Amino acid sequence: MKYQLIHHTADIGIKVRDKTLKGLFEKSAFALYDILCDIKKVKPLLKKTISVQAPTYEEILNEFLNALLKEFTVQNNLVASVTVNKIEKPTGSLGSLQDGNIIYPSRDSLLLSATIHLQRYSVRQHLIKTEIKAVTFHNLYVKKIRDGYMAEVIFDV
Repeated sequence: MKYQLIHHTADIGIKVRDKTLKGLFEKSAFALYDILCDIKKVKPLLKKTISVQAPTYEEILNEFLNALLKEFTVQNNLVASVTVNKIEKPTGSLGSLQDGNIIYPSRDSLLLSATIHLQRYSVRQHLIKTEIKAVTFHNLYVKKIRDGYMAEVIFDV
């Protein structure tokens, strides 16, 4: 199982486990889009690399999932699949280009890079199951467990 739904009063929560941080983030991305739409009908027609940075694993997970949600809410794309390329502390001062801006990583932050496969949203082809407004910080955690990592995320619906 890629994720587990957890009870939350007004929103939707997920609990995710994986042996690796990359897998944890990929499963969290899958859960976001599986809740949002019928993900089986989204075809990987376009490819894009995204990068986010934040000082903690919780914050970078929030930034990452909100960047993926923005693909739908702003760019009108649905995400078919996600491959996390790296989650690491930056070593150099080289900046990366993101949305036309050069982002210079801070030594105190984590940097995540992922390749996403997308399809343009079509009202005829795709069913939106649950409108997700945002990824929240409420009860958000990423923690190391005996056999890997676990995270909990609440989506504002």
